[in-house]
Parts: sequence; structure tokens; C-alpha cells
Amino acid sequence: MLRVSLARVGASGRSFLRILGGSSLLLVDAFYWGVVAPLRGRGRPRRELIYAQMVSVGVRSIPIIVLVNFFVGMILAISMASLLQQLGMVSKVANVVGVAVTRELAPLMTAIISSGFVGAAMAAELGTMTVSEEVLALEASAVNPIRFLVVPRLMAVIVMLPALTVLANYSGLFGGYIVGVKLLGIGPDRYLKLTQQVINPVDIGRGLIKAVAFGTIITLVACYQGLSVKGGAEGVGRATTRSVVISIVAIIIANLFFTTLFYYTMKVPI
Repeated sequence: MLRVSLARVGASGRSFLRILGGSSLLLVDAFYWGVVAPLRGRGRPRRELIYAQMVSVGVRSIPIIVLVNFFVGMILAISMASLLQQLGMVSKVANVVGVAVTRELAPLMTAIISSGFVGAAMAAELGTMTVSEEVLALEASAVNPIRFLVVPRLMAVIVMLPALTVLANYSGLFGGYIVGVKLLGIGPDRYLKLTQQVINPVDIGRGLIKAVAFGTIITLVACYQGLSVKGGAEGVGRATTRSVVISIVAIIIANLFFTTLFYYTMKVPI
């Protein structure tokens, strides 16, 4: 039983590394067709495709992003209130929420939600195009699928995920504000003043850098899975599920990497 379990873990690990490797190669191709090729006069990505993806990726995600992060801010404030009350520092809830939301929770929760909301849709859409041979038709028409399908999605996500993270910051902080003022009895002016004391542009900038990295991971994994689909409709379902799972794992690993990097390079507490 133990040997079988270890074999499954090893197989899952190999599959995870293989997908990450394929996604990395896809990033190289996307960089060429999105940056290098236009500089050489080989055509730019179509703006209407990018705008359409920005609406699909960003605008339609706003309600769920705002709602989830609002409740996350409330949960964080309520969770910390009991401990801080025992220490006689209940007003410090504002500081805790301000730091946790802007540095970690807003970019991380936004990325995790997007991996299920956006990444799954991308994998399913491209997977359906692959099994229906639409991608093959593009190649037969001398249209590069990376330039036509991947680059617009990648550009849209890189632009929109940081914007969604900014909204997540506001909604998370507002959730903490509601709990602090209405339930914990902290004065509105005092709560805002305490929040402003701990929030700085460096924290927000770090969150936006993470958002760009997370968006790149979501898009590349989803596109790689979609373009690698085999096995018809059943294969599309497997690719969609695998895309979400691998994206979330990769996002958490990347978050650990960036948090550690920022800690040692910027010399500020995590």
C-alpha cells in the first residue's frame, strides 16, 4: 500500500513538473510573438482580441472578486479580534487587516479565484478548439496559434489581474472596517488612521508584482492544458480540472518565493 501511494505521489510530481516545463516553453513562444516579432515587423497581436479578453477576464470577474475579498477581510478581523481583546489591543485589528490584505490575501485570493473562474474557462475553450481541430485549421491557414490564441489572453490577464487586485485591496479593507467599526466598537476615524499607518506603497507594489506573476502562471498553465488536450470531450474535462489544480499549487509556491524574496531584498517584515 505504501509503495503504491509513493508511486502515485511520484507520478503526480512528474506530471506537475512536465506541465510547468511545457508552460515555461509556452512563455518563451508567447514572448517572441508578443514582443520580439512585432519589433521585427512580423505583425502585432490584434487589439480587438486583447480587449475582448480583458472584458472576459477582468470586467466579468469584478463581482466575485470584490465579494470574496470583502468576506475575507471580515473573517480576518473577526478571527483576530478575540486574541487582540485578550491582550487589550483590539484596535490593532485595523493594523492586522491592513497588512495582511495588501501584502498577501488580496493578490493570493484574487489569483486563486481567477484560476477557477478564468483559467478553467481558458482551458475549456482552447481544449474544445483543439479537439474540434480549429487549432489545426489555424496552423493550416499559416496563422500561428500562439500569436492568435495565447498572446491576447496573456496580455489581458497581465493587465487585468493587477487591476482586480487593487479592487480586492479596497474590498478586503472595507470588510475589516465594517467589523472593526460595527462589531468591535472602534471609531471610524481611529480605524482609518490605524489602517493608514501600516499601509504603504511598497506593500501595494509587492502585491501588484505578485498579481502579474500569478496571472502569467494561470494563463500559461490553462493555455498549455487546452492546447495539449487529447481524448475528445472527456479530455477537455480532465484538462480543465488539471489546469485549476496545478495553477493553485503553482500560485502558492510562487507566493512563497516572492514573499521570501521581498523579505530579504526589501528588508521589511513579512
